[in-house]
Amino acid sequence: TLRTGDFCLMKEKNPLTGWVALFVIYLFAIAISAITGYLFLKDGLLMASFYAAMVSMSAVFAGSVIMNNSSMFDPWWSVAPPLLALFYWLGSAGAGQEAYDVALLSQGENVPRILLIFILLLIYGIRLTWNFLRGWKGLSHEDWRYADFRRNTGRWYWLVSFAGIHFFPSLMVFAGSLSLWVSVSLPVRAFGWPDILAGIITLGAILLEAIADQQLRRHVRSGADPEKTMDKGLWAWSRHPNYLGEILFWWGLYLFALAANPTEWLVIAGPVVITLMFLFISIPLIERRMIKRRSDYGEYSKKVSKLWPLPPR
Repeated sequence: TLRTGDFCLMKEKNPLTGWVALFVIYLFAIAISAITGYLFLKDGLLMASFYAAMVSMSAVFAGSVIMNNSSMFDPWWSVAPPLLALFYWLGSAGAGQEAYDVALLSQGENVPRILLIFILLLIYGIRLTWNFLRGWKGLSHEDWRYADFRRNTGRWYWLVSFAGIHFFPSLMVFAGSLSLWVSVSLPVRAFGWPDILAGIITLGAILLEAIADQQLRRHVRSGADPEKTMDKGLWAWSRHPNYLGEILFWWGLYLFALAANPTEWLVIAGPVVITLMFLFISIPLIERRMIKRRSDYGEYSKKVSKLWPLPPR
């Protein structure tokens, strides 16, 4: 009998098989979540999207267990937002929103906003997913954070993986995507200059993250000393410019929600919790690792701002 661990070791010789496994798992997750969302539209669009998000997360988790690799979930962070936006758009009529839209917004006035949001989501999703894929070595490669969890939790690893690697990030993405629920399916204002401002900030955030990732990738591939901290380009002004771009992206989506329907401002909870997650979980975790691995990181952290770009001290 072929065990999961043997399967992963066998696939190490051909990383492309990891991509194929990822594609099959995600295709199944998307299909089953679409069916779930459709079946639960009677409970309201928001609840249906939550059920669909949880079902898709569970499907990807099952794939992680089968492949014995929690990194199977990593692309879901960038795949889920465009899918949620599409669900909110297609499901709004089925959820009974058509009367609300007709009463408060004349026909077609929300189309430019929806198009702009979808274009930005596609740029974000394709760029971030490709950034993961080009750095992923296949089923034999697992994110260092997950490898640490695996070593430290032993037989409880998959419970930790479900709660911390799959469920919690899914909850964060769903919370951040509440802005899409407002801007796509609950508009009360036509497209205008606030949407243009939101688009500029969102696109700027995507570019910031993309440039930071590319600069770091170029540094790693240049053969630089792995114990030397990257301190060039954006990384000379911020220790985590890629995380800053990610945070600003979710705030940009929130600005679209404000432009569409300012009465639903409580969806600000989404970008707030994502910001807190990066500030108090993601950044401290990676900084502890950098301090252990790089002798110059302590000095680097004294000179360079943690998040917001500032001139080096």
